Amino acid sequence: MKKREKRRVKGIAIFIVFLAIAASIVQWQNKAGKHETYNFKPAQNEYWDLKFLNKAQISFSSPNVAKAKTEIEKIISEHSTKQIRKQSEGSFGAYIFSVPQKDLPIIVEKLRSFGSVNSQTEQIDTALVNIDYESELVRLQSYEREQAELNNVRFPTDTQNRRKEELHSLIQSTRSNLDKLKESNNVLLFITLVPQQKTNTIEVTIKSLALNFFSWLIIFTVGAILAYYGTRLLMYFLAALGVKGIGAGGLGGSYRYGGYGGYYNRYYNRYGYGHGKRKVKRIYKDKRTTPVSEDENTEQSEEGKQ
Repeated sequence: MKKREKRRVKGIAIFIVFLAIAASIVQWQNKAGKHETYNFKPAQNEYWDLKFLNKAQISFSSPNVAKAKTEIEKIISEHSTKQIRKQSEGSFGAYIFSVPQKDLPIIVEKLRSFGSVNSQTEQIDTALVNIDYESELVRLQSYEREQAELNNVRFPTDTQNRRKEELHSLIQSTRSNLDKLKESNNVLLFITLVPQQKTNTIEVTIKSLALNFFSWLIIFTVGAILAYYGTRLLMYFLAALGVKGIGAGGLGGSYRYGGYGGYYNRYYNRYGYGHGKRKVKRIYKDKRTTPVSEDENTEQSEEGKQ
């Protein structure tokens, strides 16, 4: 291999190495900055719309999501009094169910055995703190009797009609409170499950960068070899088709000029222009090639005078 070709190959190799380093760094940064998002909005809205006196929300993560899903389903079957939502999609899950309030600490401990409880929140509906079930039941019965009496009036006045509408609203609100108070010993539990994020140590980072670098190095090397030999094959193919200006020697082939350029070069070579001047030797007809003596010169001059 010639020195020029060696320098060319060395330059391409250095360029491929730097290109692989840049690509591996960019890939690592994109992977490190990318965080998977999970859509818990539908389950969250349903959780807040449900009427419960006691509510609890647990954000849970586990290194083994499949096992965590199985364990959560076991918890639901063992402790739940009412199952409302079970959402299991790929690498995350959302579960809404009611459990006895006394079982909540037990459930939290079970979750900690196969994952991490990232956050735990408990809420109490303060509007029902000072209300008991018996008083609400008596109030509901009173509203229903008054509504029945107004319904028996054949020609109600405007005041009676407005009271009937008011009673309808009061009855709905009281029934909702009673439903909540029935569940006063239970808690509505909302569990969200996500994979546990891995911490990137120095060893993990170096291993990831090295793997990315060698992967990109192989890809760029194979790509450069394919591009080089592919271009050479294309040159041979075009030269075989008779396309002028492309030498069969590959990428380094020189361009061969024809037409006017060829005539121009032949003209210069013929008439002595340029670097290749032709030496012309003139031979005179009467000139002697041998030296002439003095006596012969004298005789020739005398004959010339006569």
